[in-house]
Amino acid sequence: MFAHSKTKNVSKDSIVLDFAKGMIVALLISLALVILFAFCLKWFSLEDSFIVPITLVIKGISVLIGSLIAVKGSSKGLVKGLCFGAIYIVFAFIIFSILAGSFSLGVSSLLDFAFATLLGGIVGIVKVNRK
Repeated sequence: MFAHSKTKNVSKDSIVLDFAKGMIVALLISLALVILFAFCLKWFSLEDSFIVPITLVIKGISVLIGSLIAVKGSSKGLVKGLCFGAIYIVFAFIIFSILAGSFSLGVSSLLDFAFATLLGGIVGIVKVNRK
């Protein structure tokens, strides 16, 4: 019984560690791509209509790569992916709101949450079912 308990703890620890690694990578990718995009906006005088689609792509890339790192194992890919996407978007919202100097929740924030959560779930399903 003790060996089973120890195995469960190691498994839980590795899940948390995988999530942390995935989260750090996803947030660093987001930060790097947002900075790159900000420079592109300044250098190339892009229209404001590019901002929303490009930030959506940045979030998508970040969730995709982070989920691939975070979701491991052979079960519960949907749940792990959904959780990763939801947690990522909350952290990203907090970090980028602090950097922007304002916290503003709106419809776009809810759509970002739904998008990241759904994408994380899809990546989780694909990851655990890929052989």
